[in-house]
Amino acid sequence: MNRKIVKLFTLMLFACCMGKSLSAQQFYPMHFIQLFTDEGVSENDIARLNRNYLVPAGFQEVSDTLFVHPQHKERVLLSARQLGDKNELLLTYLTTGDLKVFRERLAAKEGGFEKVDENTYQLPFKNPINKFMIGKDTVIDTKRFHTIKYLLIYDRGHRFHFSADHCTFPATETYPLQHTTWYFTANYERAQSNSEYNDISVIFSKEKTKSSNKIEFVDDINFKITYTDQKKKVHVYRGTYQNYKSDIFFRYDGGEWSDRDKTGRALHVPDERDMGTESFFYDPKSFAQAEGTLRYFRFIFSKSYKSSYNTDLGLMELSGREIKEQQDRGSMPKREN
Repeated sequence: MNRKIVKLFTLMLFACCMGKSLSAQQFYPMHFIQLFTDEGVSENDIARLNRNYLVPAGFQEVSDTLFVHPQHKERVLLSARQLGDKNELLLTYLTTGDLKVFRERLAAKEGGFEKVDENTYQLPFKNPINKFMIGKDTVIDTKRFHTIKYLLIYDRGHRFHFSADHCTFPATETYPLQHTTWYFTANYERAQSNSEYNDISVIFSKEKTKSSNKIEFVDDINFKITYTDQKKKVHVYRGTYQNYKSDIFFRYDGGEWSDRDKTGRALHVPDERDMGTESFFYDPKSFAQAEGTLRYFRFIFSKSYKSSYNTDLGLMELSGREIKEQQDRGSMPKREN
């Protein structure tokens, strides 16, 4: 066989294998509690799947207890029953994605789960029972799925920290950002109602415009920003985020936000004060002039915001407010609580 053909075939095979190894599940441990709700259910029902979260994530409703993704055929199923004075919820997620990252999230100290065995992770307290179980693969229509089960057993009438007066599991307002890409523009100006405040807003859109920059929510906690500077050089800056209900928190690490060399090693990034980001707090006009620079993005994506999503327009608006520092210009401004 011709060497070029063999080489091409090898590269194609390698690319296919890489594509499979890099595939990721849609939902991670932190999302499972958002996948069901008892808001608006009948008195005889314990809970149903949360269409407010699953539909924006691309899933279609088959019934109150089954949603299926039309493209990759992933499934989310919910089983609910009463056991004496307790309620039991079992959520099953069938995914084609590699479970490596999912296992890493369960094993992370931040999650608080203890490893019971190779495929079982449980929170240390016994009431309520809060457990993840990775089961055997399932084959549906010749397609193989990995099985993740989430079990929650709690006392009837129990209230969690996120419960509302009228329901135990409110229908979340959180938009499923993981594995989504947006184009964004930002505006920073003196608040009209109070000169001591500066308002910042960020508009996320699915449609690309000439002046918009791109943000990708790589998974449940990581995001990256890609833009091209005036010298036509492409930059990628990375950070982490947390999204709960209408609150979005962005964080950055100097190393994660820097440009990288050909080996992937982070290049040096100047200290915040050396970059002059503090001047934005006192002179919002300079913010617009700095668009497309590292200090511009670090200023935007080191804050917490309230978000609102316009379904009809496909737009998401992030809004925040900063208190101007009036005395010590050598320190970072205080943030409004």
